[in-house]
Formats: sequence, C-alpha cells, structure tokens
Amino acid sequence: MTGPTRLSVAPATGRSRVHHTTGHLTVRIVDQDAGGARVGLIATRALLLSGDDVRIEVDVAPGAWLDGVEPTGTVAYEGDAPSSWTIHATVGDGAVLTWAGRPFVVSDEIATHRSTRIRVHGTGKVLMQEKVVLGRAGQTGGDLTTPLDATDDTGPVQVEHLDLGRKARRMPGIFGNLRSMDTVTALGWTPGPPGEPEAGTTGPGETYFPLDRSGAVLRWMGIGRFRDRLCDAAFTAWREDAMRDYRHQRSARHPGHAEEFVLGEGGCSPGTDATASTAGRAVPARRSVTSSA
Repeated sequence: MTGPTRLSVAPATGRSRVHHTTGHLTVRIVDQDAGGARVGLIATRALLLSGDDVRIEVDVAPGAWLDGVEPTGTVAYEGDAPSSWTIHATVGDGAVLTWAGRPFVVSDEIATHRSTRIRVHGTGKVLMQEKVVLGRAGQTGGDLTTPLDATDDTGPVQVEHLDLGRKARRMPGIFGNLRSMDTVTALGWTPGPPGEPEAGTTGPGETYFPLDRSGAVLRWMGIGRFRDRLCDAAFTAWREDAMRDYRHQRSARHPGHAEEFVLGEGGCSPGTDATASTAGRAVPARRSVTSSA
C-alpha cells in the first residue's frame, strides 16, 4: 500500500525549509525564497486506477507561503473498485496556500471520491481551484462525490458535499446534461468577482457568492470540456491579491529584509520552467526529502 504524499514548508533565513515525502505523487520545487516555495506535484505512476487511494497532506507553517501546482490533469479510469483523491491542508497564522488544480476526469463505469479538508489558523489565507470533467471523449462519466470541509479557529467556514453520481445529477435542478465544473474557493479574505460577465457568455452556470465569514466561492458549469474563461482569470487575480497581502505583512514584520515574490506568466517567477526540472528523471517509489539553506 502506497502512503500519503506529505509536503510542508516553513520560513527560514536565506531559503525556506521544504520537506516532502513521496507517495502516489512526488514534489518538484520550481521556485523558492526565504518565505516559501512554488512546487509541482508529479505522478509517480499511472493515476487514477481502480482501487487507488491518493492522499496528499500539506502543512504551511505560520508566516510561510506555498504555491502548489498540478501540472497535468488526472483521469479516474474504469474499474470495479472505487478510487479516491484526498487533500488535507493545514495553514498557519499569516501563511498563504494557493493550489491550482487541473481537470479531474471521471470515466464511465467508475465510482470515485475527491475530498478536500482545510484548516486555517489566525490570519492565514487559502486559495483552491478544482476542475471536474464528467466523462472522457464520447462518455457521460461515472459516479463522483466531492466534499469540501473548511474550518478556521472559530469553526466551519465552508462545508459542502456534492453528489454528482449518475442518478443524482439527472434529478431536476442538479446537473442535467452539463459535463464540466470549475470552482475557485478563497478562505481568509473575501475577494470580489473578476468583473461581471455578460449572462451566458462563459457557460450555462456562473455563480459567485461571499461566505458568511471571510471567504468567497466562484463556480462555473458548462457542457464543453473547458470553455471556461472565468475561473482561471479569477484564480490568477485572487492569487495576486493573496500574495500582495502576504508581501506587505512580511515587509512589516521584517523591515529591511523584504523579499518580493513576483508571479510571471502562468504563475511562475520570471525565468522559471515548471517542467524542466523533471524531464528524463526516474522517480523512486518512496523517499523523504528536505530542501533548506
């Protein structure tokens, strides 16, 4: 049985401390400074096969930042045994976690479960993007459940359980013939919507709502695979908001030692290549790695 992929980051002098343990996924550091790191998560084998249980555990220490990227999409393949993909994230006071998900494709004849649990402490901020596609080309897609459980020091912030099984989504007002859903969730602050799209121009379903406490959710639903021009733009803008606040807070805490993290095109710092560090490398079945100054 393959264990969880574990990833943690903490600020340090010179360069942040990044610890990671390989499971179904391995971690590649793309960019790094004293406060945190941008990392890519690479599959160590074909995913998501029938019976696979992928677990990702993330810990962002107080005052740190972590930008996680799934470089490629994931297909939940057909099979008799259910599969699952679970993310557990803890974000400390004054920390920022951003997570750019890629399409999670649910094949015919599979029951799969994609779960996200987030714990935010103090003034921490989280930005998550999750893309779901029901069915590969020519398919309608199997059964999917996708819960989100987000809490802060006071209690629940956003608790949601979506049942997108074949039977449930045929019910009136649920999903109908739609096949794609893109969701951007911000926790710890309430960014506004990225403009007001003209009704029907981005897809059949467009919803923005602020949470009762600090946070907001933007959701797009459509028929095509990904014609969404709304959520990607929102994620980019909201990530810049979160990192701008982080830089200001860090400058206030460490006057004279401010290190500015600048996102370039595609979210990388200028001059970085998110794929160059992984090309042609064999990945061991399991290992624990520490990267520090």
